[in-house]
Amino acid sequence: MMKFLTDDNIQLDYNVYGKDKPIILIAGFGGYQEIWQLQVDYLVGMNYQVITYDHRNHGASQRTQSGLNMARLIQDLHELIEYLKLDKPLLIGHSMGASVCYGYLTKYDNVAAVMGVDQTVKMLNDSEWHYGFMNIDSNNYKEIVSKPAKVHETVNGLDTRVMSRLSAAKNNYPFDRKANLPLLFDHVTKDWRRAVQKSSHPIMLVAARDSPYYNSDFASMITSKSEHVNSAIVENCGHDIMAEVPEIFNQLMRHFVLSNLRYQ
Repeated sequence: MMKFLTDDNIQLDYNVYGKDKPIILIAGFGGYQEIWQLQVDYLVGMNYQVITYDHRNHGASQRTQSGLNMARLIQDLHELIEYLKLDKPLLIGHSMGASVCYGYLTKYDNVAAVMGVDQTVKMLNDSEWHYGFMNIDSNNYKEIVSKPAKVHETVNGLDTRVMSRLSAAKNNYPFDRKANLPLLFDHVTKDWRRAVQKSSHPIMLVAARDSPYYNSDFASMITSKSEHVNSAIVENCGHDIMAEVPEIFNQLMRHFVLSNLRYQ
């Protein structure tokens, strides 16, 4: 484990694997960098350098009550990229980690391309947007997301090869959901539609047909509005695509990586 100190003195845990062109894998709300282990192995096998890290208040990173908002998480990512002197990394984010990537595009240009994994670009539903998180809207979101949704995140369960290290991380560094509700509330209220549609950087949206959280049609709908966005829908899979059907996901990831090689 390696540690990095942000400019507000919060210690983040990160790992670097392999060498050559960089790819950063970013976990979601309540997530752990260990969720990506099968992607780390695959990408290192493709001769890429892979960086994983835990958000503040997540995993092995420092616990804090400060900076629990999306702007700070976006800045944390930027500072890590600067600290490691990475030039135009590919960003691959899952769930809230994808939102960090979408938000990164609004502030920084030092990125080659972005892949968002099962994360809609707008969480709140309204009369014109029906692709948000479950049935939340601006009136009820705090009440609904304050408690974990009573759903199964996966269809088939996580791949057994992921479970050992992920379970150990969860046991060693328990996630305090209540303490992180300010971050969740801020995440839920963001609207990244313009950021994604207007970005000049290539973006790939990967959605799960059987996600318990999102209507997967959000991906194709956004794709239809921008020449820089493409999408893929994964069948018979829940929210944690990369850890539930890693072989399928890794092939999509391989296509994404190789398609954007020229931008790095």
